[in-house]
Amino acid sequence: MESGSSGVDTFFAPAERSDAQSLARLAALAVTDPVIKTVLEAVGGFLMVLDEHRQILAANRELLTALGLRSGDPLTGQRQGEALGCIHAQTGPGGCGTSLHCSHCGAVLAILAAQTTGQPATGECTLARRDGERVSCSQYEVKITPLPFSDQTVLACVLHDITASRRRELLERIFMHDARNLLMGLQGWSDQLREETPSEAAQNVVRLVEQLLREVDSQSVLLRAEIGDLRPHMRPVRANHVMEAMETMFRNHPCSEGKALLVEHLPGDRTLNTDEGLLVRVLGNMVKNALEASSPASQVRLWFETTVGGSAFHVHNPGIIPPLVAAHIFQPHFSSKGRNRGFGTYAMRLIGEHCLGGRVSFVTDAAAGTQFSIELP
Repeated sequence: MESGSSGVDTFFAPAERSDAQSLARLAALAVTDPVIKTVLEAVGGFLMVLDEHRQILAANRELLTALGLRSGDPLTGQRQGEALGCIHAQTGPGGCGTSLHCSHCGAVLAILAAQTTGQPATGECTLARRDGERVSCSQYEVKITPLPFSDQTVLACVLHDITASRRRELLERIFMHDARNLLMGLQGWSDQLREETPSEAAQNVVRLVEQLLREVDSQSVLLRAEIGDLRPHMRPVRANHVMEAMETMFRNHPCSEGKALLVEHLPGDRTLNTDEGLLVRVLGNMVKNALEASSPASQVRLWFETTVGGSAFHVHNPGIIPPLVAAHIFQPHFSSKGRNRGFGTYAMRLIGEHCLGGRVSFVTDAAAGTQFSIELP
């Protein structure tokens, strides 16, 4: 434990506080200052204006309503964790920011960073508060912005509640993990069934289990890509091997029925540095969309070419994308196929560009048809 200049002990952030007279004077000026009043009215989320000792000078209506207050007077002089009821604010020798737990608090870390650099700082914090006999946790996205005020700099501290989205991410991860484990077990039993009873029904069960397992894996990859948690494993990959994977994937696929997929292999193979699994997912979406958009007896082409900056895969079908659909083609939830569709093209760009570092594009023309491409460095 350390002692600050005022002799107040702390395990982390400085514990010193403003004297009551100085705090009251500054708080009175803050609530009448036009810039601070505008900030309090314009910014959503929980907003607190803090002095140099991390004490509240003013708060916005959203925070006051959440705390059941009519004015910010009861909050004046408190720190953010004390105002929001953080259980650790009472365990530190100098209040919020001074306990051992506070060294991991994203809000305190962001405040200290903004004070040190004079620049905005961001972070995330988990706030534990007591609700009767239970302890509940909320997660907040934090942004701290220094503001010149009077003869000093104050801090605009904004907290956005992200508890629901983080909880949904966790539940989705748990579901994907558990579903995959169950499917792996089912796949083992279905393989055994095929060996012991080599019937058409057994073959269909095996194929459907494999298809469902691929779908769960695809959804898991998309979820991780959306939250920025997907890290590609780059290694040398043969272009023809990728082509072969596409042929295998769509050989008996329902959307291939009555249509032809022409995969143009390279006479001399070419190697590129990429994540093969992610690339196959991008191309799989391109080919699937092309087959679904094609009329019976149509042909979909897949080919590879070397470009000036690297290499590219192209998928062509004879259909045309209407202008209204083309304008929103890479947006999630937008689809001409109905509600809860439109994730295929969104996944193409999300994985192809954000994860593989490539460029995903398309052209569509009544005469030439539609071509989707992914260019890789």
